[in-house]
Amino acid sequence: MATKFFSRAHHFTVNNSSFNNYSEVEDIQQKLEQKLKPVTDTWLDKNKVCLEGTRTDIIERISQWIKSPNGSQTLLLCGEAGTGKSTISHTIGSNFEDQLGAFFCFNRASAAIRTPSNALRTIAYMLGINFPEIGTELWDKIQKNRNILRSNSIVELWETLIVGPAQVMANSPQQVLIIIDALDESGQKEDGQRKKLLSLLFNGGHKLPRGFHVFITSRPEIDVIGYLPREPLDPHTTQVQAMQVQHMGDIQGTKNDIYQYVCFRMMNNEVLGNLEEHQCRELAEKAGEFFQWADIVCSSLNQFKGGMTITQRYQRFMNLNKPRSDDLHALDETYEFIFKDAMAVNDEDAMKGYRSIMSQVLAAFEPLSQATLQKLQTGDDVDTVRSVLSFLGSLFTGISQKDVVRPVHTSVLDFLLDKERSKEFWVDLQQGHELLAKGSLHVMFRGLHFNMGKLESSYVMNSEIKDLETKLSKSLKPEIKYACRWWDLHFQNMWQSDSWVKNMEQSDSGVENTKAIDSWVENLENFFFHYPLYWMEVLGLMKEIRIASRTAEHTIIFLDNLKGKMEYSELKKCMTDILQFIQIFGKGCHLFQKIPNSTKSDNCSYVFSRWQENCIWIRDGSIRIWNADTGEAIGDPLKGHSNWVSSVAFSPDGKRIVSGSDDKSIRIWNADTGEAIGDPLQGHSSQVTSVAFSPDGNRIVSGSWNASIRIWNADTGEAIGDPLQGHFNHVTSVAFSPDGKRIVSGSCDESIRIWNADTGEAIGDPLQGHSHIVNSVAFSPDGKRIVSGSDDKSIRIWNADTQEAIGDPLQGHSDAVNSVAFSPDGKRIVSGSDVKSIRMWNADTGEAIGDSLWGHSDRVNSVAFSPDGKRIVSGSWDWSIRIWNVDIGEVIGHPLQGHSSWVTSVALSPDGKRIVSGSEDKSIRIWNADTGEAIGDPLQGHLNPVTSAAFSPDGKRIVSGSMDCSIRIWNADTGEAIGDPLKEHSNSVNSVAFSPDGKRIVSGSWDKSIRIWNADTGEAIGDPLQGHLNPVTSVAFSPDGKRIVSGSMDCSIRIWNADTGEAIGNPLQGHSYGISSLAFSPDGKRIVSGSWDRSIRIWNADTAEAIGDPLQGHSDAVNPVAFSPDGKRIVSGSWDRSIRSWNADTGEAIGDPLQGHFNPVTSVAFSPDGKRIVSGSWDRSIRIWNADTGEAIGNPLQGHSYGVSSLAFSPDGKRIVSGSWDRSIRIWNADTAEAIGDPLQGHSDPVNSVAFSPGGKRTVSGSEDESIRIWNADIGEVIGDPLQGHPHEVTLVTFSPDDRRAVSIMQDESLTGSNTTSGNHKSIKHSQNPHPYLINQYFSFYSCHIDDEGWLHGWHSDLGFSVIIIWIPPKFRPTLLFPPTHVIISQNSSCTLDLHNFAHGKDWIQCSRSNVAPVFR
Repeated sequence: MATKFFSRAHHFTVNNSSFNNYSEVEDIQQKLEQKLKPVTDTWLDKNKVCLEGTRTDIIERISQWIKSPNGSQTLLLCGEAGTGKSTISHTIGSNFEDQLGAFFCFNRASAAIRTPSNALRTIAYMLGINFPEIGTELWDKIQKNRNILRSNSIVELWETLIVGPAQVMANSPQQVLIIIDALDESGQKEDGQRKKLLSLLFNGGHKLPRGFHVFITSRPEIDVIGYLPREPLDPHTTQVQAMQVQHMGDIQGTKNDIYQYVCFRMMNNEVLGNLEEHQCRELAEKAGEFFQWADIVCSSLNQFKGGMTITQRYQRFMNLNKPRSDDLHALDETYEFIFKDAMAVNDEDAMKGYRSIMSQVLAAFEPLSQATLQKLQTGDDVDTVRSVLSFLGSLFTGISQKDVVRPVHTSVLDFLLDKERSKEFWVDLQQGHELLAKGSLHVMFRGLHFNMGKLESSYVMNSEIKDLETKLSKSLKPEIKYACRWWDLHFQNMWQSDSWVKNMEQSDSGVENTKAIDSWVENLENFFFHYPLYWMEVLGLMKEIRIASRTAEHTIIFLDNLKGKMEYSELKKCMTDILQFIQIFGKGCHLFQKIPNSTKSDNCSYVFSRWQENCIWIRDGSIRIWNADTGEAIGDPLKGHSNWVSSVAFSPDGKRIVSGSDDKSIRIWNADTGEAIGDPLQGHSSQVTSVAFSPDGNRIVSGSWNASIRIWNADTGEAIGDPLQGHFNHVTSVAFSPDGKRIVSGSCDESIRIWNADTGEAIGDPLQGHSHIVNSVAFSPDGKRIVSGSDDKSIRIWNADTQEAIGDPLQGHSDAVNSVAFSPDGKRIVSGSDVKSIRMWNADTGEAIGDSLWGHSDRVNSVAFSPDGKRIVSGSWDWSIRIWNVDIGEVIGHPLQGHSSWVTSVALSPDGKRIVSGSEDKSIRIWNADTGEAIGDPLQGHLNPVTSAAFSPDGKRIVSGSMDCSIRIWNADTGEAIGDPLKEHSNSVNSVAFSPDGKRIVSGSWDKSIRIWNADTGEAIGDPLQGHLNPVTSVAFSPDGKRIVSGSMDCSIRIWNADTGEAIGNPLQGHSYGISSLAFSPDGKRIVSGSWDRSIRIWNADTAEAIGDPLQGHSDAVNPVAFSPDGKRIVSGSWDRSIRSWNADTGEAIGDPLQGHFNPVTSVAFSPDGKRIVSGSWDRSIRIWNADTGEAIGNPLQGHSYGVSSLAFSPDGKRIVSGSWDRSIRIWNADTAEAIGDPLQGHSDPVNSVAFSPGGKRTVSGSEDESIRIWNADIGEVIGDPLQGHPHEVTLVTFSPDDRRAVSIMQDESLTGSNTTSGNHKSIKHSQNPHPYLINQYFSFYSCHIDDEGWLHGWHSDLGFSVIIIWIPPKFRPTLLFPPTHVIISQNSSCTLDLHNFAHGKDWIQCSRSNVAPVFR
């Protein structure tokens, strides 16, 4: 019936009268492949079947066994090597392909992959894809027992993955055949897995349904023979044997079958010639029972041999002894003859090449093609691969470039690995392991790079990428895949060999390590310090990330067996980090999207932080002080900076420390107590890269990433004069001359400039000579010379008066020079470099003094002499500080450990007793230079990384510069900040509003305060309004201008006296989460509030009591709320994509939700007459609604190409203005819903806010391009030039009620009041942090959630579906401040995500920091 009614149907199967959708079956098959990871290349090969007409007797007997419904379910075909067992198994599989459930071939050459446990997983997978009903049941078993995927228990795998799912076919008439070939090659005889597998296969086949048959082939190994029946079965009994056995020696007609095969091979070759029939018969007779012997001889005869006919070569084989069936090594003589015939045995070079290539072929953990073998060669062996293998086609498959090379038979492998049997052709596997280990590292050094899979976006899990395997086959070369997967096992086999163990034993007894061991350690360091993420990225794409843990464990064992274990502590730490990394992050997709920078408790950031750029950061920061003699840290880290510290220095009297940071600020610390002195020094608009005190301690000089230099009063913290302008790229280093009259600066513009420290004017022209970035500059003690270090790998000395170069560049470093300094007597120069070394130079001759100082395991960032010139201190990317003896060039004591990221700057106190260090972990530390212990707590204060710091000459103060745009001065004795910071709000401004008379502005900030400003002068009126416990999210004036209402993330609303700034009554409590929006009613008697708790509340503005119950109805956060002009209705928009209208008196919803948008609603407004509601959404559309009926009026207003960010009605209600992330503004006819004119173009970035002027004749727009534009609303033309002044995006704009002024709010948290006629504007400064809950125009945290596995998901408004954003480590999830949570009470401190530079989506590739990689040695 199915054929009649569904003759044209497809994509379904019929099983037990039920339909299975093809797509569902295909989905399960894909899941099975992903979870079971079956071994490939073990399936049926139809090219290996028997020649037609041969082996007919045994094939018929096996066929009858399969068809028999009774009898044993397991059949073993047993015979010696070379008797043709595998050919028969492939023939049976081909003949019964419709019933074939699984075919698995063991192979000793691939023993590392084809293990018993992998065999059972592969058989289960094959059964699942060949019989969908088994596949469905198998997937169900896996879902119920997830641990089975990690199990190596043969019994558990057999029962759960094969026997259990097979029961679904217990009542099916379908016959199922499982074939296992070469069972004797399933591992070593003593292997526990092999023993279990033999027992299960030979004794457990009866557990399968009766329709299942298991056909096995094997050599008669001793453990296999142990399972054979010891007595023949009594023909009169009804007992069924668990297993039948067929011996190859009992097969009739073998000689005739071999004769037919030889005739087929040797009588049809017109190119090389044919053998006569009698010769074929003689050859077959010579083969005896060994098909393999006949096959190898035929293959050899079919190859060219110069100067010999086929008959001559045939005769040479006939002169060999006939292989005997009772000889376990019957084929050895033939193998030896073929090797001698192919190789130049008496040529040592030829045999050396043979042993090299053959050892790699046999040592490979999976067969390799010639092409891949060639890529894995490190020397001159590339051509040797072809020269060796080309003449061995009779013994090895894959002689062509495409096919993999492997012995034609396991007996060839056995022969070559037995030294007594193969003699001069013996192959040393240890040599192969060493060569492949070297070759694999060589390939990875050359081929690994960021984004190996060429994945386009971070929004999709690897498992969800269509055609991933096809893409990877193009992007990942075979040699890269092999090297990444197997190099560690080759290395392990190499160093565990007898010769290596001997070397390591000698090293333990005091004998120096061999050069080979030293070279390998260096290569391991280079690999793990530069390539770990790229390597693990490949492993992740191959679904083999567990290999990284295996590698780290093996490497630790190797290092533990070497002499001088302390010398390898950094490498061992790296291995520990990898183990931690895999434990924490080893699951999921894009590896680089799973490593947010974090606190020092994340030890694995030691290895991986150097790769991060444009990532999410989890912030904290500190500075450390060290004892210069003992290397011990003094006290706790000095914490205060919120980003990394790039420069530090002691004051001349040693009592203060100055630090500069990437948080754009400078801080001064008390060197004894570790407390910050005063507030940060603010003024730079970008990260502070370098700071220094003047010799008298009265001034501080700072250099910044914005190409400027500033001079500061060290006592008051005020800037002295204007910035020093002259460089046209980042300033990297600044220093005062010893007399304090000049400043020298180095820059990324490759130049050095000298400045008058009093006037700030440049002295002369720039010093030109370096061909790359100048990283460091310093004056000589007498002020007559300047030394500079550069990325061009050189150091130059300059005459400070004539500004000419003195002599030639100092050459010696092989990579960038990061830091330079004069010795106190001016006779020597010290330099630190990217190549992990430090060098000393004669300052007069320019010659290097002694050898390089080695000890750091990564680039040296900062170097300095001690005041007495006897010691050098160095800071490195390896997180450590080292102290060196200048005279002998040796390290003093152990490294100073304490920072949790790169050490960017170090300096000694004037008395030489303390060391100060700054770090990318945002901290500054002071160390006791004698004991090495930390002094005091970290210096805390900066909000972003500190980039530079220095002591005042009297040592009483420290100045620090940071990426938080501030500079701070610190008391070096107490650690307290000196003076206040130069700002008002200390965090983001979230809401602003004009007073009704337009004379005042109110602002609410993320710093929990509200400020009132004079809208004309931009000056703050009175003190901040304090009272909220969490950020202020919304503010508004009452209609009479006498009161201000504010909403906060602390879930409360407060009412304030607008004249006195005092709070009126108690807070309005009722919401359970933060307040997102609020508004006064037109008569000022009520307040409406919307909250992230999904509710709306109405409040009595006089009594501060809630009116009625909360308005419930939205299923997600409520964003905008507004009263109707008559005050009788409230409209609300929500992240649930709906708009709701409410009765303002009863609190009841009016009608059903207004549905139509398919993304979050971002803006709502009533028309002036209250009859219409307009709404804008991330779905790019605007909708107009009948405020009475709730029905949509007309079609959506379409025209924007990205989400609508803001909209407003004109005062007469006839027009609507909208702003969009597509950078345009549009004006619409509110009656016809048609666009009026063309889009208003002019902004170069998304438009965040729009508004009509009170007269309706103009519109104002604010944009992410940092400008405000005013437009003629009638003709659509811009009025005047853009209002410039904001250094960051403008997020909100509006007109004052008198139509003469506009106010704007921007992402740098400043307010600007502008005259709308003249365009004159002035800034009201707030702080520099972006709104922490906005990711970009496509994401807000309010649309995000974290799933059970820690992935942060978000609705992408442009794509129209949810995507993954970043993976949150488990340790941070419990204390991560995440909407709608605002406060966490915990014994552990809460943390937030810094999204400043987060690269994701198609921009995710920008999260990798480029690094100069070493070469393989």
